[in-house]
Amino acid sequence: MNFRRKRKVILALGAGGARGLAHIGVIRALVTGGIPIDGIAGISFGSIVGALYSLYLDIDTVEQKLREYLESPLFQETRRGMELPHEDRSLSFLEKIQSTIKKGYFFTKALSRTSMITPEAFVLHMKELVRDHDFLDLNIPFKCSSVDLLTGDPIIFSDGKLVTALQASCATPGFFPPVKLHGMLLVDGGVAEMVPVFLARSFKPDYIIGVDVNREIEPIIEETDIHHSLDVVFRSYDITREFARVYTSREVDCIIRPDGGSGHWSDFMHFDFYVQEGYKAARAKIEEIRRQIFWFG
Repeated sequence: MNFRRKRKVILALGAGGARGLAHIGVIRALVTGGIPIDGIAGISFGSIVGALYSLYLDIDTVEQKLREYLESPLFQETRRGMELPHEDRSLSFLEKIQSTIKKGYFFTKALSRTSMITPEAFVLHMKELVRDHDFLDLNIPFKCSSVDLLTGDPIIFSDGKLVTALQASCATPGFFPPVKLHGMLLVDGGVAEMVPVFLARSFKPDYIIGVDVNREIEPIIEETDIHHSLDVVFRSYDITREFARVYTSREVDCIIRPDGGSGHWSDFMHFDFYVQEGYKAARAKIEEIRRQIFWFG
């Protein structure tokens, strides 16, 4: 009898901002567990981790590169500009007033421009990560996707400069600028799907491992937590995304869901926690994946 396995195993790394650091732990667990990765589909932060792993094929190098980037003056300056004031019941009356003013300042900025980060700064961020590397430099197949704001169509990147592809896939609406390319206006691929199932299927795979790093929405206990129309809009959007996330994750052969706690997508302060949770969640799935992709025949 011969030892066999599924011919093409594709890893689909989902969107989730800082919570996407869990992808590092997931890949480490899969590699140490002997699970083959024949290609990677990535969206948003999942595209960054996916591109770096496809380039270096060494998860320790990927982790080091991301640590250096997140500790760089370039990222730290940008992170401060992205911070949202969080409501805290322990705040004094004066601090609550200051928090409200900060929120107003943030929304005023949001209404006066298409993004919080300039296009020039965004390019610098991506070059800090992948330099001038091209898809041709990758060691395993990798694809990432974006969405064209003008047509609503998903756009798949599988060749050309990695900088351009990652810019488009990571252009979180409102925070990072849309990417103008060939008459299109491209934003974060997570707008279309939080776990890149459609993208992974473009590889014509035999087996898809999906990684969902998004937190589940929490029930709102008190009606007073909905303060104004923007809260209604954002809450409704979260519910829509939650339904889409649940249904798309059912379309993969195996879904890995790291427990990222309640951290906000822009909170990159808990690097080790996210990596550890990713590793833990993937390790728990190793035996299940082995049974499904390896057999004697």
